[in-house]
Amino acid sequence: MADANIEILKKETYLKALENSVGSRLFNSLFVRYKHTGEIKDILNNCELSCAFFTSNILLMFGVLEKPFATVRGLKASIDQNGKWKKISLGEVEKGDVVFWEKKKHEDGTETAHVGFMINKEEAVSTSTKSKMVARHSAMNRAIDSIYRYSWE
Repeated sequence: MADANIEILKKETYLKALENSVGSRLFNSLFVRYKHTGEIKDILNNCELSCAFFTSNILLMFGVLEKPFATVRGLKASIDQNGKWKKISLGEVEKGDVVFWEKKKHEDGTETAHVGFMINKEEAVSTSTKSKMVARHSAMNRAIDSIYRYSWE
C-alpha cells in the first residue's frame, strides 16, 4: 500500500478495528498438536479461553506486540516488559487501553483471568464465553486488576 500521497493512521485504524471486532468469532479457536501424543486440540475450547488470543492478535496486527498469546499471564508479562506500555489508572482510561480483570474463581476451584480493550470509561470489548464471540459490555462486571496504554509515538 505504498503511496506517497497517503499516510496510514495506525492508531485510528486500531480504534476502529476494536469497534468492528464486536460479533466476531474469528478468535474462538487455536488448534495445537501435542508432539508427544499427536493429539490435536482446540486449546481455547471454542471461546472459553480466547480473550488473550483475541487481544494479542489485534495488538499484533497493529505492530504493538511481537507475537500472539494464548494466555492472559503471557500477554500481561509481554506488556509489562515492553517499554512502550504504561500502566494507568481507571480515571485516565481512553478508548483502546488494554484492561486486565482480576481472576474469577469457579465452583470447581479453578480460576480464570480475563483481558480486553476499554471502549470508554465504562465499557469494554472482549470475548464472551456466554455468546461465544467478541462482545461489547460493561467494564465493571468484574473487578479490574490493571489497565495499560500503548505509546503510539
